[in-house]
This record gives sequence, C-alpha cells and structure tokens, in this order.
Amino acid sequence: MKAHFVCTIALTASILLAKAATAQETTPLESVVKEAASHSTLAAPGGAPFHLKATISDEKSHDAEWDATVEEWWQSPTTWRREFHSNAFTQILVVNGAKMHEEDNGPVFPELLRNLTVELVNTVPRLDQLAALHKLVAKPDGTAGQIRASWTITGNDGTTTHNIAASIAISRDTGLMMYGGDIDWDVSLHDFADFHGKQIARRLTAQSKGGPQLTAQITLLEDLGAADSKLFAIHKATPAKKQLRVVVVPELELRKLSLDTPAPHWPDMATGKLSGAMVMRIVVDREGNVRSVDDYFSDNPALQQAAQEQIIKWRFKPYLDHGIPVQVISTLTFPFSVSQAAAAAAPPKTLK
Repeated sequence: MKAHFVCTIALTASILLAKAATAQETTPLESVVKEAASHSTLAAPGGAPFHLKATISDEKSHDAEWDATVEEWWQSPTTWRREFHSNAFTQILVVNGAKMHEEDNGPVFPELLRNLTVELVNTVPRLDQLAALHKLVAKPDGTAGQIRASWTITGNDGTTTHNIAASIAISRDTGLMMYGGDIDWDVSLHDFADFHGKQIARRLTAQSKGGPQLTAQITLLEDLGAADSKLFAIHKATPAKKQLRVVVVPELELRKLSLDTPAPHWPDMATGKLSGAMVMRIVVDREGNVRSVDDYFSDNPALQQAAQEQIIKWRFKPYLDHGIPVQVISTLTFPFSVSQAAAAAAPPKTLK
C-alpha cells in the first residue's frame, strides 16, 4: 500500500514536471512568425492562384492623400501582376519568370501605402530582421492570449540616441500573427476568413506614431481561374536602373550624403520637457528629397510639427545601391533644448 502511494506521488510529480516543461518550451521568434505567416499568406509557393481587389483609406482624418486602390492577379511567385493607384503615385508591376515590367507615375511610393500594399498578399515580415534579434518565445498552445516580443530601433546622429519602439504579437490560440512592425513594415491583421485552407485577413491597419491611421480593406478575393495571358505579357522588360527599390539605410550612413540639411530651430514651448531628444522615421526619394516624416518619438511630443516642417525640406545626395538610386527608409535623431514660452496674457477686463 505504501509502495503504491509512493509510486502514485512520483507519477503525479512526473506529469506536473512534464506539463511545466511543455509550458516553458520556447523557440526562435522567427520560427513562430514563419509558421504563422504560412497559414495566412496569399502569395506563397504552392498557394492557390487568386484575384484580389482592395481599397486603402485614412480612417482618422479621412485625408484623400491616402486614398488608394490595389488590384492583383497572382498565378505563382514568378507570374503575377499588381496595379496600385493613388492621387500622388501609381504603379503597375508585371512579373513573368525572370522578367519584370514596371510603370511608375510619381516621385515616391508613400511608405505607409507601399507597406500595406505588400502586406495584403504577403504577411511575412523580414525574417532575417527578426532572426537578428535572437529572441526566444513560447509556441502557440491553443490557449487564450498573445505571444509577444518587443525591441527597439535606435536612432543615432553620432552623439545623441533615441529609440523607436517595435513589437510583434502572435495569437496563442490560432497561431496567427495579430500585429507587428519594424522600421520598414507595420501591420495589424483583422477579420480572418478562409481561402483554400488559409486564414486570410480581410482588413489590415497600419498607424505611424503621430501620422495617419490607414485601413486596407479587401473588397474581392476570388480564384484566378483562366486568366488572360495578356495580363502577364511583357513585351519590354524594365531595366534594373529604372525599377523602384526600397532599402533601409543606417542614419549615420545617410547623414554622410547631406546636401541641404540646416540644423532645426526649435520654438519656445509652453508645455512638456524643455530638453531631451527625438527620433523620427523618414522616407527619401531617389533624387535625395525627404518625402515623409513619421513615427515620431520625442521627449516632448509638442515639437512634432516644428520637426516635420523643417525636416521635409532637407536634401541628400541620392543613395546608390549597386550604383542605382533607390528609395530610402532611415531615421533622423536630434537633441533639443528650448525655452519656456511666456504665459499668454489674460484678456483685458471690460469696464462697465
């Protein structure tokens, strides 16, 4: 009887230890994200050919600058066509085997719009970026909650540093990605529905800190069927030097290309810290012009407008990648020291 009791205790302890080990089991972050994306990515090897239509709009300010439409015909990773149209920029991309045809109308593909356009069909963030973090996370286990990882993107002007927060979350229950972001991608996924065994988000959102809140809504997702071969026909391939490519460039490397970058002048401030640092993400076009300033992180948020108004006028030499000008994503970091603004004078009293 005593031996049986001891064996029972030992067996119970073993089960509890096994459960604890399972609960604590971890795996590289990029492995969990890769698995999540495999269940929710349309444009993946072996995926079902599809035809997609979507709209993008600014749900916060309803600014027409951010209104866009996307249509994609996808037969395979090497045969597809995408058309993007907005007020400021349009692009037609056709890929057929090793050939690519590209038509761009506008100086820069707005990064927030480009990001959502890609995420509509490819929810895989940069796995190399995530692998470099060397983070371990729990595996999805069918329970409620999220698997989260967070890190920082450091802006550095050579003397001052300031951080941009970045993170990603996977559903513990479904194993699907819920949201994620880094300097060159940002998305939250909503309203999943089945398409050939995959769970595809029908609504995607992206919001830069201090910027617009964009929503991409899939309005049509259907089988491609017998697509007209003319959709993928390429009569003249676009040479590499004419293709729009986007690269992330370290801040110190970009600053070496400065042409017209006057030191910012900071106004007196009535509220917030009078000294500190700020960092913001910028997009620079292929001619070296700053085209957007967003994801603003500052010890005094009230300085955002002053920073945007001045930095948008900065100019750099074009950044060359293998000798070809490319669109750049980078950071700009600044220290600031401002004076306390005088309190507004009270209005004069009216004599009766």
